Amino acid sequence: MSLFRNILVGVDLTHYDAETLQPSAVAAAVVRQALWLGAKTSARLTFFSALDLNLEALPQLEQTDFRYVTTSAEQTAAKVLRSLVQQARGQGIEAEDKLALGKGWLELVRQALRDRHDLVLIGTRDRRGLEWMLFGSTAVKVLRRCPCPVWVVKPDGEPSPLKVLVASGLDPASEEGLRLAAGLAQVTAAEVHLLHVVDFPLDRHWWATPLPDTKDKAYRCRVREHAVKELEAQIDRAGARRLRPPVQVHLVDEIGVLADEGILLFLKKNPMDLMIMGTIGRSGIAGVMIGNTAERLLPQLSCSLLAVKPKDFVSPVRL
Repeated sequence: MSLFRNILVGVDLTHYDAETLQPSAVAAAVVRQALWLGAKTSARLTFFSALDLNLEALPQLEQTDFRYVTTSAEQTAAKVLRSLVQQARGQGIEAEDKLALGKGWLELVRQALRDRHDLVLIGTRDRRGLEWMLFGSTAVKVLRRCPCPVWVVKPDGEPSPLKVLVASGLDPASEEGLRLAAGLAQVTAAEVHLLHVVDFPLDRHWWATPLPDTKDKAYRCRVREHAVKELEAQIDRAGARRLRPPVQVHLVDEIGVLADEGILLFLKKNPMDLMIMGTIGRSGIAGVMIGNTAERLLPQLSCSLLAVKPKDFVSPVRL
């Protein structure tokens, strides 16, 4: 069974020069990644873009001039998309292009739902800090609402062999991420690492009385052993036991270190090309203020991110 069969490639037209049609580094990286995956997995590529054409955004523009501007924008978009399709077909990859009218992230998710894509590839801008939290980005909005895995590409590209880190929370979405990593390793000879940041529940409760040293040591040892046992079980269930080189298991078990911090600490010492992790969908104020680990890490990562939803996830976007 193919790893991916129907890949949706988000084309951000703001990353293309209007006159030369040359892409920015981010846009070029997304296309390279799409062509690389298409060749490795024999998947069909759909190059997709959306134009948010709104006369209200240009209040001083006359109706006839607005039609002229929007027609020109549609023609430019069509040229960019057609050139990408030709590039893919020139490499023997099945490809098509689609253009929609509307907000980019929303139309991208609708397209993923409509044609049942099994992967979405997009790029991201380097927003950080408060601006990122308050306004988000297309990448974050797609991460929250898209039902299929979302690969957020950073502009450095993917070397070979690929070094892949699966960040596991010992949950079903993490296991699905490990399954995808195993599939990548089978078609690209990727090197797979499995990481878990150990959570010591006793430390999270302010009312918990500290244990005597000997009891505390035994408790922490049991928590670590349980984590390793669960990681090994995930390797078996995900079909990753026979990978060569074998999956390397890592624990970050420093007291008081949370998942976000632990993952970043590991990546600082062990640079990776791609991180795969499970995520959840959030909306409303809670989503803006809290987000989830994948969203919080995205602007801080130097590598690409492949976010995986639980199998029972239902997108809030409607066609």
